[in-house]
Amino acid sequence: MKDVNLEKIVSVRVTEQLHLLIGNICKNRGEDISDFVRRAVLKELAELSFLPSEQKKALGVAAK
Repeated sequence: MKDVNLEKIVSVRVTEQLHLLIGNICKNRGEDISDFVRRAVLKELAELSFLPSEQKKALGVAAK
């Protein structure tokens, strides 16, 4: 996702426990929290069928 032209900022509040969990996952994956959150949002959009089949497949979401 590093090559995408990112122009807008979205902020969200989470509990300390959730922040620590996400941080640990990202550290183990070697990725930024922002990348993790962007992918989570895209996966949700894919599951709700707002993304094309090819993008769903890339996100590991079964096409319906």
